[in-house]
Amino acid sequence: MPAKIFMGGEVAATEHPLASQAAVESFRAGGNAFDAAASASFVLSVVQPHLSGLGGDFFGLFFDAATGRVSCLNASGWAPSSFALQGGKFDRGVPAFGHASVVVPGYVAGVYEMHKRFGRLGFSDSLSRAIELADGGFPAGPGLLGSLARVESSLSPAARSTFLRSDRIPPVGSLLKQSRLASTMRDISESGAAGFYRGAAGEAIRAEMAAAGLEVSEEDLSTYAPEWCEPLVIDYRGTAVFEVPPNSMGATTLLMLRLLESQDLASLKPNSAERIKVMVEAAKVAYAARDRELGDPRFSGFDLDRFLRSAPADGVQRRIDKADTTYFAVADRDGNLLSCIQSIFHNFGSRVYVEKGGFFLNNRGSGFGTEGPNRLEPRKRPLHTLSALMLARSGRPFAAMGASGGEYRPQQHALLTTNVIDYGMRVDEAIDFPRFLWDGQKVDVEEGYRGVSELQLPTGPLRYPGPTGVAQGVEVMPEALKGVCDIRGEGLPAGR
Repeated sequence: MPAKIFMGGEVAATEHPLASQAAVESFRAGGNAFDAAASASFVLSVVQPHLSGLGGDFFGLFFDAATGRVSCLNASGWAPSSFALQGGKFDRGVPAFGHASVVVPGYVAGVYEMHKRFGRLGFSDSLSRAIELADGGFPAGPGLLGSLARVESSLSPAARSTFLRSDRIPPVGSLLKQSRLASTMRDISESGAAGFYRGAAGEAIRAEMAAAGLEVSEEDLSTYAPEWCEPLVIDYRGTAVFEVPPNSMGATTLLMLRLLESQDLASLKPNSAERIKVMVEAAKVAYAARDRELGDPRFSGFDLDRFLRSAPADGVQRRIDKADTTYFAVADRDGNLLSCIQSIFHNFGSRVYVEKGGFFLNNRGSGFGTEGPNRLEPRKRPLHTLSALMLARSGRPFAAMGASGGEYRPQQHALLTTNVIDYGMRVDEAIDFPRFLWDGQKVDVEEGYRGVSELQLPTGPLRYPGPTGVAQGVEVMPEALKGVCDIRGEGLPAGR
């Protein structure tokens, strides 16, 4: 079953056709890849409220053709200054959902900052299509409605009145309108990030949290700023592999690849049980190192070389958590290439709906621990599942890839990278290829692998295509760009 492909001079590969279309509209208006990415991003926040939104976070790896450099933007939020482990609501740690799982949203500031630095069109142009879709409505797809069905009982009356029909899940194709979200987006369109953090949306966030007995101060919101940082990069068999630094767990991917470098993967068939065994063993070491060492480097520091020398340790004993997010890649005819990801973590995040703002708040605070480098502290960013991938040779990126899947993401990125580098697959072939994912206890394996029954590992067979995350990618070809969307998702690549 082939991945979905579009080839042209400018492309966008997103998890929703309307977002890809918005990117193309930006290209037609004279925008570059950064304008297109901002437009697609805001549309995703409208049409995939279960995966991302104004109350979430954003990360990006950007190759700027004008400078020939790859930069990284970390727009993950921090814990409010009143949040601490001692006393109050955090005596037993951070809950998985609810108001106490919320951190300050970084998403709006992140997309605004990306566009301010690299965009060509006016920032308001980036929100025009998203506002139209929020105000006028869009046809809801099976992914959104299926997620609604799973969390329906935990939604507030305000959220139910927005997303349900007569208190029931609407049928596929039903028009979903979000007028309050459109109003918030107009504030952002007119005033930039300040229209969110210092405006009516910020006031609504503070009021919503206060109603649950939690303080988010005006300063917590108004002083939030995303961070430009150097991407992590290693050489893997002659290819530069770029990842997002901590508090992202992108370093986990790089440690897996460093461990795999000592193995002759190319001698193992890509769909063999032997490959599964080798990569699972690498994942066990990398995830154990992640849990020991990764956190917000502003609090705990980080040294990539030391991390890549992590000694073997017992594998992760807890089950690896699957969460949802949305990844997209964009490229233009100027040579710019973007690898972007945004999320509110689990389906509908914390399930806390800010009624006056029309958006859900994230539950990223649930990523904090009670000890070690990732323990909860005021103004600290939690260890983050979000990361993005970019591959380069001879100083020029040739692929941007990524996937949904929460804590599985380092394994997915390692799979995609080894598919391309060790097995010589094109980006569409790498995304299309059957996957296996270790969850800390067993290995879930999509149909297509041989000898799985002989593995000395507990396994969970999956039909193909299975629920192993949704990937997108862009490949830079000699005379064209190729946008790729996973058959496992609802997205379509587009371009011109």
